[in-house]
Amino acid sequence: MKYFIASIVVFTSTLLAAQTTENKPKLVVGIVVDQMRNEYLHRYEDKFGENGFKKMMREGFYGANHHFSYMPTTTGPGHASIYTGTTPGVHGIVANNWYNPNTKEKMYCAEDRSVKTIGAANDRGQMSPRNLQVTTITDELKLFWNKRSKVIGVSIKDRGAVLPAGHLADGAYWLSETEFISSSYYFDELPSWVVDFNKQNLVEDYIEEGWQPSLPISDYKASLEDNSPYEASWAGEESPVLPKDLKKLVKENGKRKVLSLTPHGNSFVTAFAKAAVKNENLGEDDITDFLAVSYSCPDYIGHAYGPRAVEVEDNYIKLDGEIAGLLKFLDEEVGEGNYTVFLTADHGVAEVGQFSIDNQLPGGYVDMGKSLEFLDSVLTEIDPLGMDLVEEIEGNHLFFDKDKLKEADLELDDLSEEVATAINNMDHIYAAYPAYDLYISGGAGDFPINLIYRGLHPSLKGDVVWLINSGYINYGSVGSTHGSAWNYDTHIPLLMYGKNVNSGTTYRETHIRDIAPTLSIICGVPFPSGCTGSPIQEVLNK
Repeated sequence: MKYFIASIVVFTSTLLAAQTTENKPKLVVGIVVDQMRNEYLHRYEDKFGENGFKKMMREGFYGANHHFSYMPTTTGPGHASIYTGTTPGVHGIVANNWYNPNTKEKMYCAEDRSVKTIGAANDRGQMSPRNLQVTTITDELKLFWNKRSKVIGVSIKDRGAVLPAGHLADGAYWLSETEFISSSYYFDELPSWVVDFNKQNLVEDYIEEGWQPSLPISDYKASLEDNSPYEASWAGEESPVLPKDLKKLVKENGKRKVLSLTPHGNSFVTAFAKAAVKNENLGEDDITDFLAVSYSCPDYIGHAYGPRAVEVEDNYIKLDGEIAGLLKFLDEEVGEGNYTVFLTADHGVAEVGQFSIDNQLPGGYVDMGKSLEFLDSVLTEIDPLGMDLVEEIEGNHLFFDKDKLKEADLELDDLSEEVATAINNMDHIYAAYPAYDLYISGGAGDFPINLIYRGLHPSLKGDVVWLINSGYINYGSVGSTHGSAWNYDTHIPLLMYGKNVNSGTTYRETHIRDIAPTLSIICGVPFPSGCTGSPIQEVLNK
């Protein structure tokens, strides 16, 4: 009996010791940069200060060969994959927008019409994580601590806040017009500190300041000339150059554009993140908390100007300053050595199509009108219904109308095979596959089969899927986009810094799905439920 009681005492003491942050961070801060190629760390390195990106690389861990192992490489799937430790075929966020062949409806990744907007009189808050089909690292942290830990997500984009924060978050906040809002999924009214933050109306200060370059324009050696032909202009702007007089431009473009299409939006998110740490008391006790921060402005800026613009270079110089300021703030508020930070991206970006053409690089534009005409001619040869056999085309998925196939006495498998073969003969198509065949193969095979497979969810996949050639985009004549399986879209940075993180660099290939299980080890919590990644052993200081 004495032995039994002693054993219980020892067990209880061990359990209580485990339920502390003595060997765990008091706070984890996840930073996702929306649209950041890994190369930006090096291309702009000589313009960075010593206490932002460089500090994380010098004193922390750098994954130099870090990739997405699936397509499509877009914002919703990217954030979901980072925090679930798996890929779209498992977590269900298969795109920003997708078509559901079962309900015959289109869905937005964070959409939830069962909830209400909190903080504004519009529908921008009708969002939740309910479309995410597995748990996140943030969920597992909440469960481990019996919901005593706090989890907060913040971003200009709703999907950049909602998906990382997970199902059990204490709050997720994103931009309406010039104020942060949320959803009734989390609470019935905004916390008072969020109301107070919105009342500061920081956008007025940003408008007054304008977008001023950090350096003389002649010093932006890593970029093309300012006012290159590959950039989009704002309404009312004579040419796409810096500086920008936002007091003039805001009249035709609106204040939300000032916050999303300039580096001021990054500053706005950082200010809110700091307010969240202070007002939610994040990192103050012996229970690990989590702050998920997503910087959306690099994506808006990159789409508008392309990856070789002065505006993009200036944005990253300024973002480096934001990272430095955030690390200094965490040292002061949480304590140096008490927190862990990781930084990665949700996708990269392609070259501007016209830039590739002008510089004799592989690439250019996909003519969707011509492609659809070709597809119609192929289908019409098979059956007079032609394109009426197609129920929907969404992203790189084609869905057939199964009822019409039955009426026309057409076999789905045969038609999918024939159409995939035809699509392979289209201009600028690298490969096309019957999705079912690819899915049942388990993704066995090399590029691009393995990447396309991991993006296929059993209940949401189309009947035919494809990948366009490297360098080709379906986009306008200026700016650029992303979403492919090519390295410019998949190769993104990974920086980890702080408690339980070794310093160093690895050049072996690591994957976006490896971040969550690595954090699970650092925090001593279970892996997310659908996790298919592996902890990055070189990171762990255990």
